[in-house]
Amino acid sequence: MARVKGLLLFGLTALALAGCSSTSAAPPPVKLDDLNVQPYMDKPCTLLDADQRSNLGITGPGVAEQSGDFGTCALPTPTGTVRLTVAVKRPKYPSTPIKIAGYPAEETTSDIGCAVGVQVAGTQQIGVVAAGPNTNSCHLAENVATSAIGTIKRNNP
Repeated sequence: MARVKGLLLFGLTALALAGCSSTSAAPPPVKLDDLNVQPYMDKPCTLLDADQRSNLGITGPGVAEQSGDFGTCALPTPTGTVRLTVAVKRPKYPSTPIKIAGYPAEETTSDIGCAVGVQVAGTQQIGVVAAGPNTNSCHLAENVATSAIGTIKRNNP
């Protein structure tokens, strides 16, 4: 239980450390379709269907948790828990810039796992925290975020 709380704290801290970004000039944003995560705030577990969960190695439908500006789904895996978060306020935190499904994203790693935050529209973000101090935690977090974006695109034409 303490490890799960530590993971949740790591993920929420990574998502909530606003204003801690680098002062270097960012490249101009790529114009992508804005995605609306608001409909998933109270049902974040619906971002992954049974086939997606199976393909990602997730062993169950997950448990939804609501926390203010965040909706979180705790998803079980054979080695721990993945937390999929949707947020209506886009935080900034120190990280490595990457792209997920073409959207600007940031990735932060620690000894307990990997956090990925993907800006899908203005202030809206999808975040994924994958537990496990192994090299696959970031890969899993990236794949869960990509699958969630695919679900939103299918449901928000």
